This record gives sequence, C-alpha cells and structure tokens, in this order.
Amino acid sequence: MSRRAWVALVVLAALWGAVYPLIDVALRQLSPTVVVLGRVGLACLLLVPLAIHRNALAELWRRPRAIIETVLVQSTIPLLLLTYGQQYVPAGIAGILIGAQPLFVAVLAYWYAPDERPQGLKGISGIVIGFIGLVLVFGVDLQGGRLALLGGLLVLAAALCYAAGAVMIHRRHADASPLGVATSAMLVTSAAMLAPAALSWPDRLPAPDVSAAVLVLGVVCTGLTLVLFYTLIARTGPARAALAFYLSPAFAVIFSAVLLREELTVTAAAGLGAIVIGCLLAAQRTDRSPA
Repeated sequence: MSRRAWVALVVLAALWGAVYPLIDVALRQLSPTVVVLGRVGLACLLLVPLAIHRNALAELWRRPRAIIETVLVQSTIPLLLLTYGQQYVPAGIAGILIGAQPLFVAVLAYWYAPDERPQGLKGISGIVIGFIGLVLVFGVDLQGGRLALLGGLLVLAAALCYAAGAVMIHRRHADASPLGVATSAMLVTSAAMLAPAALSWPDRLPAPDVSAAVLVLGVVCTGLTLVLFYTLIARTGPARAALAFYLSPAFAVIFSAVLLREELTVTAAAGLGAIVIGCLLAAQRTDRSPA
C-alpha cells in the first residue's frame, strides 16, 4: 500500500480505538438503542449535506434493496450488537474482540472474495493464531460469569457482521461513492433505531460528559471515519482496509486505561498480540502485478 494509505489506516485506527471508552461513558445514563441513534443521527447531520451536494446517493439508491441489505449487515446490526455487548464487558476487551474482524474477512474470503483469500501457509497460520488469541480472551479474561460471556459473544458477533459487510461492499459497491455508502448506512440505521430508541428515551438531559461522549462518537468517530473506511475498502479491498482494526484494539486499550483506568491483564495482552499477528499474516497477499 502507499504511504498515504498507511497514514489513513493509523488515523482511522486511533479514532476507532476511541469508540469503546466513549460508548462506555455514554452507557452510564443512556440505553444502547439511544446511544446508537445518537451516534448515527449526529453522523447524518454531517454526511447528508455533503452527500447531497456531491450527488453521492442517486446511483446507489437505484438498487435500494442491495444498499439496504449491505448497510444493515455492515452498520445497523453490528452497532447494536457492540453497544449491547459493552454493557457487560470492559471497553478495552470490546476493542480487542472487534479487532478480530480481519480474521473473519479472511475466512469469508474463501467463499465470497477469491481475490482477498489468505495466501498459503502464512494465511492459514494467521487465522489459527488469531483464533487462539480469541480463545485466550474468552477463556481466561472474561471471568464475569454468564453476562460477561454473553457480552463477549455479542461483540464478537458484531465483528463478524462488520467483516461480512466489508465483503459485501467490495463485491456490490466497489465503484460507488464512499460518501454515498457511508451516508446510506447512517440513514438506514437512524430510521431503524427511531422506534426502539423512543421506548427508552431518557426523561431528562444526560450529564455533560455523557452528552460530549455521544457528540464525539457521532460526528468524529462515526461520521468522519465511515467516509475514510469506505474509501479504503474501495481502493485497497476489504482485507487491507480492515487492517485498521488490528491497530484499533491497541488504541482502545490505551484510551481505556487512560480515560477509564481499566487494567490490561497479561492474558488480554497475549490475546491482543495473537490477534494482531494473526490478522497481519492472514491479510498478506501475493503480488500479482506483472514483472
């Protein structure tokens, strides 16, 4: 990848790493559905005017079923799963589990994206090592009983949805405007969240820190990063774009330790390392360019 693409990946990873402690703060006074609606609604305020100005939606919505299916899988469902799951697991652990997305992309690529398949022994080894990391996190670090296990499974299911959505974007909308895809994801998710969020709407304004967390979560860590992520998918493919997820857990752990004073255990660190190494190996591709 180019130097510009690597810089974009690091910035994207840092912003995504901040998502998990921000969700933790928001959940102190708001329900998961309200947090998701606030997140995507604020992102819409940023993205919709830009998308209309650049006429980024018209082409996509000529096939409404295709774009709705894609963004439900890549946005609506995983956002709900992640936010519900974070009620029961620490923010840093949630970030580590979501970092498994490139592993799922690699596995799904065997059936749905031949050009993104892991290469040879390194690719297979990467998948195995990555899943060993997940076992470490689940088997040793999630010791809060059934609720902690449930939360971990919900977050891991969110990672699987993100991976499936990335492959769907690459297959169905590689030539579409990234801004249009991002805006469509926020619009569909906002519409889907209106009724559920209304049932648990708070009866008073949340504290300033909660409001600030939702604001940053929506505008910066969702709206801006979605455009960047979809751009990377279109230009580099889902496996390479998903490399931002192997960096984001490290940022999630750092931000959670600094902002929430969460402790990083030895097993969590080992699991994180295994997932990162596994993702890197699984994402390697053979250079097919002519000599």
